Amino acid sequence: MTADLWCHPNIYLTVVDEDVVVLDVAGDRYECLLGAAPLLQPEADGRIGLADVSIMDELRTAGLAGDLAPNPVRRPIVPPTREITPASRPPRSEMVRAAFAWIVATLIFRGKPISVLVDYHKALRGRAEEQDEAWLADLAGAARRVRPWIPFEGECLQRSFQLRCYLASRGVAADWIFGVRTWPFSAHCWLQIGDLVVGDRLERVRRYAPILRA
Repeated sequence: MTADLWCHPNIYLTVVDEDVVVLDVAGDRYECLLGAAPLLQPEADGRIGLADVSIMDELRTAGLAGDLAPNPVRRPIVPPTREITPASRPPRSEMVRAAFAWIVATLIFRGKPISVLVDYHKALRGRAEEQDEAWLADLAGAARRVRPWIPFEGECLQRSFQLRCYLASRGVAADWIFGVRTWPFSAHCWLQIGDLVVGDRLERVRRYAPILRA
């Protein structure tokens, strides 16, 4: 395949078996191009390799691709290999911090489209660094303990956003990873620091093909 096109800035693609899944961040929706995997190969940096140049115009017309590279060029998604085990008895002071951050994040989250949420910690992108895992275990444990007590608990999108806000308030930058699987279709999102999963289970996130790193 040759890289003839680039994903539009708000479009992300990934291959799942014989299909290509599309995430339209601006449109806040997923789509599936059935059987398209042999025809196009999305690359981590946003390139689209094409097996047949005749589909170039179709991708352009559909608003999925163009001739310009995303700016900045997208970063590859690190495959997860480890997970943090939340501390069973995190410090009470950390639980207080977690509860406050969780409430603030809940207010920020409500009513926001995904395009706003993924850009919320834009300044922290690319700054995820190795952290002391014992401290991360305390943070993850504090988040897990306070989460059920905060009103309006949501699904993975909200929970991972709240955890990201809490980690950011403690000076920890984490990547927000979105993944998909098909037949039946399902989407999930979680946090990673490098290859380390924070606030989720490695076994669970490995079931999904990553599509977006925010």
